[in-house]
Amino acid sequence: MEHKFTNLDDCRVEIVSTVPSDMWKDAQEKAIKKACADVVIPGFRKGHAPEAMARSHVNMQKAIDNAINDLLPLVFADALKEGKIEPFFRPETTLTKLSDTDLEIKFLVTLAPKVELGNYIGLHAEKSVPSVDEKEVADAIARRLDRAAELVESEEPAKEGDTVVLDFEGFIDGKPFEGGKADNYSLSLGSHSFVPGFEEALIGIKKGESRDVNVTFPEQYVKELAGKAATFKCLVHEVKAKQIPTLSDETVADLAIKDVKTVDELKEYEKKNLLEQKTRQAENAYYDALVKQIVDGSKVEINSTIIANEAAANEDQLKKQIESNGLTFEQYLEITGQKEEDLKVKMKEEAAKNVKGYLVLQTLAAKEHLLVDDAELDHELAKTAERYSMKVEDLKKAYGDNLNSFRTNLVNKKIHDYIVANND
Repeated sequence: MEHKFTNLDDCRVEIVSTVPSDMWKDAQEKAIKKACADVVIPGFRKGHAPEAMARSHVNMQKAIDNAINDLLPLVFADALKEGKIEPFFRPETTLTKLSDTDLEIKFLVTLAPKVELGNYIGLHAEKSVPSVDEKEVADAIARRLDRAAELVESEEPAKEGDTVVLDFEGFIDGKPFEGGKADNYSLSLGSHSFVPGFEEALIGIKKGESRDVNVTFPEQYVKELAGKAATFKCLVHEVKAKQIPTLSDETVADLAIKDVKTVDELKEYEKKNLLEQKTRQAENAYYDALVKQIVDGSKVEINSTIIANEAAANEDQLKKQIESNGLTFEQYLEITGQKEEDLKVKMKEEAAKNVKGYLVLQTLAAKEHLLVDDAELDHELAKTAERYSMKVEDLKKAYGDNLNSFRTNLVNKKIHDYIVANND
């Protein structure tokens, strides 16, 4: 076979393949004979009619199509071998010549990404040394006590931090609007979960009181309500004050934290947690800085379609997440004040960054033999199963279709450990 290769832009190559005449004639003959075997002629068993008679009943166009389809994978494989080409997608295929004696096929091939690794050893990145002060510890304890607080009914006027249980209904121009009504709704004043001004207007209200609350919806809101003035008629059934426990050894014991029984032990516990958290953040930032240097120093050639597909997949995932929260994509854009075209550009840039980073790290992993084969995967699964007192088969079933993510995590850990060990 004869193949002509033309390099195009955007990591593509055009291949024009000429099939030898005898090879093409042979493929046609085989396809016709195969079609003859399926011909049914009265008076003959299927496939036993004289060939000359059967040929007159064959759909020649269909037979030619079958001959072409039989040859395509052979021709393409031969072209890839000769041109040492690694495709990423199935090629776009066009017949440029077709007759009884001539067959010429054009393949438009999207090439697999090419990565030229830059330096990935001996790099330097700053790594912060974390510390925790007394105020941070005190704030952590305050947050923990706040989470342990109880809500108790109060006859006093509602204040910020209290929770009110209320009925409300919203009106615009004297007419109720969809989604503006609820009964026995628990609202924490100061949570900023409602329209700006709503919670503030309920400060000072008492149990059993009614109040009209006037607000204006933000400009960045769902189109039907954005910028409009509304009145909410509210009836408060209960006011609940947050009763935060006083810090004492008895209170600490009630928190039921393992091996923490006193105030001093709680302080040490929170300090340790904060230090561990800051240390992880510092290590992650250090690793990310090294990876950025490695990726920025590497050269990646990648077809734009690959980036576009990744961005489209991310957009679909975002839309599903938005819909699961009860919003349409259009409402999300209105609320966040974004234009769809701007969001698409942003997601495409993010996709390009993520794909490039992934390709560079996977190339590094392959070069330094950090990939995980099936034997190592089974070994790690066995270790994990033993840790959780499970059978390996049950663990594999539990992972199901996500078993490959287990392998990916192992590879990522190897990459992380290699980069950290070989850089400053």
